[in-house]
Amino acid sequence: MDDRTLEALGLSEAPREHPLSYPGVWPTESGLLHENRFLRLRPIPNRRLAKWLVEQPPGGFRAGAAGHGPVPLNYALMCANQTLVGDRFPVISVGSNACPAQLRHKMEGLGVSSTIPIVKARVTGIGIGVSAYVSPLGYVSSSPFHTPGVSRDLFITWLDAAQLEIVDASEGIFDPDGEYDRVLLPPEDFPMELASGELLGGAYLYVHRYGVIHDGSGAPRAHPGERRLLTELLSESRQLREWFGDTPEEFSTRARGNEQLCEKGTRLFADEGRLTDSGLRQYVTGEPARTVYDDIHPANSLPAGSYHTGRTPDAFDQRGAGVVRLSRAVSAALGDPQFAIVQNTQIPAARHERLGALATVIVAADIPAQEDRSVQVDHSLRVGVGLEPGEAVSVRAARLPRVRSRWQERFFGPVSYLTCRVQDGDRASAEQEVCLLDTLTLELLGVTSGDVVVLEGFPGSDGVVPVLQLKAIRTSDEVQGRRKELHGGDMTSRYPSSLDALGTFPDLPWVFLDRRLWSGLGLEGQWLATVRIRCSRSYQLKKELREMVFLLGIAFIGVVTVLNSVVWQAASLAVLVLLVGFVVNVRLRSRLNQRARRIGPRRT
Repeated sequence: MDDRTLEALGLSEAPREHPLSYPGVWPTESGLLHENRFLRLRPIPNRRLAKWLVEQPPGGFRAGAAGHGPVPLNYALMCANQTLVGDRFPVISVGSNACPAQLRHKMEGLGVSSTIPIVKARVTGIGIGVSAYVSPLGYVSSSPFHTPGVSRDLFITWLDAAQLEIVDASEGIFDPDGEYDRVLLPPEDFPMELASGELLGGAYLYVHRYGVIHDGSGAPRAHPGERRLLTELLSESRQLREWFGDTPEEFSTRARGNEQLCEKGTRLFADEGRLTDSGLRQYVTGEPARTVYDDIHPANSLPAGSYHTGRTPDAFDQRGAGVVRLSRAVSAALGDPQFAIVQNTQIPAARHERLGALATVIVAADIPAQEDRSVQVDHSLRVGVGLEPGEAVSVRAARLPRVRSRWQERFFGPVSYLTCRVQDGDRASAEQEVCLLDTLTLELLGVTSGDVVVLEGFPGSDGVVPVLQLKAIRTSDEVQGRRKELHGGDMTSRYPSSLDALGTFPDLPWVFLDRRLWSGLGLEGQWLATVRIRCSRSYQLKKELREMVFLLGIAFIGVVTVLNSVVWQAASLAVLVLLVGFVVNVRLRSRLNQRARRIGPRRT
């Protein structure tokens, strides 16, 4: 592995410590700033940034782990205990914020992690001008201006909330006397293309409140580098030379740390008529936006029949099942189904057509009725098919062969489902019509080893979902460990890995099935398939009744010996039957439903 330290790459000098080096040295390629390294970041065509591959540092991203080969960016951030890409804010840099050393200096000086993805993008409409502001750090910084139709390579930093707060503070956006506002640029005016082919649906930019310095003709002046800029500015203003000296070195030395002198220099730019409009103030809103990358959908056109993947709200009650939430218009276009199959259209067609996850359909009142470009997909389903928010997903109607009746819902409560990843059956269960599940999965389903569960598979061309009832047997640590040692690689491998093939980690719970059962569930030829599993409530009812009927018989014998009247005996029997039914209902609902119970008033 080549040396990716900032020193070895020539990226270790921060303009905050060396003002005349402003804007600092920019990288030549996309990378992940992590500790004192700038790790190479490789785009994956047609995938969002979370799926890009990043080289690992020599010690890996986890303490004590060796780094071998590139891993998905989100996996790297997870291992490093950092904020994932989707919860970060993409910010365009035209100055020192594209310099890794400057970012590291800013963050670590305030005790905040400096792990930041820095991604090269082709941006149209942004030029690099000169800020009408003398910084107490000893330099005159860059500032953007509008250049319609002109494209250039710029770097976009993906900042987490704490990092964004630090950069916001350094730009003074919440200070009434500050110099900058942060705006969210619209993609129709500022096309932004990543090397993966993604057209960003928006990115943030810091816009100077008072404009930029012009070149003498009224047009914004391009920033030529700090030494040359200061030489030109000093040669053009006698007053500036009197206050700041005759050379860039004197300017930087006098300005550094002298806020009063810097304020005088900033006012002088305006007094001498050097300012011009940047053309970007029209994009400033009342409050800076706080939209994260996952909620900024790409501006790319969607494949026919596809939708952008949105996230379901955190507070949404999915009632124990993986769901897809959609508008009334999309539901009507699908035929108002109760269930649907969601599929990842980023996966090559020959494979994505055989990889899908079964979802319960919710027509959401909070989604505009005519919204027809996006649907919200539950997190477990996104993991199941390797989807990132914003990527294209296809949705098609599905139906179960038998719909649950309302009395079952009232008696048992809502069904609790788990979406599980199908693994080829282990030798221990080969040719056995059972499924192997781990202890936690059994407990979440409310069953014990040997109980019957219901598996819902992948629908055929008629849209009907195959359903099987099987005994669920607790798998052993030996079986789990043996499979973890073997699995890895993409969907062409014998035991493919969701991390390698889909870029998702951690994976869904595993269910081991003999290959004959794959056919019964419609999973033939489908690697990394998923199934929905629930307990068999009829089996659980019979199980409870077996125990309670025995107790009922003993109780009735006692009643017969005490009461001589046939009427009272019949009445007592009826009361006992009702009591048994009540107890069975309570036991089943408490065991089969993993529902939180609110204590106290609801917060508003």
